[in-house]
Amino acid sequence: MSKLTIGLVGAGLIGEEHAISLSRIRTVDLTIFDVDSKRAAAMAKRHGAATAKSLEALIDGCDLVWIATPPAFHKSVVAAACKAGKSIFCEKPLAHTAQDARAIAKLVERAGVLFYMGQSARFNRVFENIVKQVAKGTIGEPTLVWSTRLGYLERSSPAAAPWRYDNKISGGVIVELGVHEIDFIRWAGGDWLTASAVESSRTLAPGKFQDSVVAVGTLASGANARLEVSWADPRYVWQRGVTGTKGSLFWCDSNFTEIAHHRPGKAPRAIKSPDWRHPKTGENMAIREQDRAVLRCLTDGGDFPVTIADGVAAVTSAMAIRKSADSGRTVKI
Repeated sequence: MSKLTIGLVGAGLIGEEHAISLSRIRTVDLTIFDVDSKRAAAMAKRHGAATAKSLEALIDGCDLVWIATPPAFHKSVVAAACKAGKSIFCEKPLAHTAQDARAIAKLVERAGVLFYMGQSARFNRVFENIVKQVAKGTIGEPTLVWSTRLGYLERSSPAAAPWRYDNKISGGVIVELGVHEIDFIRWAGGDWLTASAVESSRTLAPGKFQDSVVAVGTLASGANARLEVSWADPRYVWQRGVTGTKGSLFWCDSNFTEIAHHRPGKAPRAIKSPDWRHPKTGENMAIREQDRAVLRCLTDGGDFPVTIADGVAAVTSAMAIRKSADSGRTVKI
């Protein structure tokens, strides 16, 4: 098989995860560009990759443009890749606003290029198994799909790039982090139809960064939705679940490989799934599987399981939740 040249745009935290994954694929030649040339050079050295002097040079020399920049810069990179007729992978969220997300979808449609939406949690086996159990009718008809993801974005953390604390670039916690949870709820329970939310922006960057959100809503399946997401809680917890007419499914990151299936009058049943880290390489398995799926679709054809419409829907729902929090009213999505 001839090698593919992938042009990775962005040498930050998520770019590093993709570089780890992509550099281990023998059929890939990796080139990296970042506005910080020293950071790009350091990442390239770690992963045996090349660097490009400009975004234009990177795009001209690659088969697939791999976008891992902050969300506010996705549209400009997509526009450049579309102009060059190059295939595109874009990390979540698709954009930092619903307007930009829709604009990106139009750019891709007009250019007719292949587009792969990054939503790595869709490739995590434990979450795939939850959705498969729901689809099988294991818990009857879903009545509630929910997610709680809380943590603290320490200023000293590698994840704490300055852009994350700015709503104008990140979209706030509901966009930058929350689209993972919004997409899971939509995946298991159907499109968000309404949302009612409250938020806080008093802890990490008061008045500049929405750091905590609580929302409830309705879904196309007829189920209700509940979402809690925060970057301002010193206690880390990540849990997801689906309640149905015949039982419930519960998952917690403290026991990552196990889904608890609860049924009335019966002992809980454990549904086992693989861990999130590769046992030998330490790779993030969801990103590993996602990245390999992109390359399979690019070389062999076939539909990628996450579409640009999924990306638009996640950001649109996130911004509707922000609108509800700002207005104090229930918002139709």
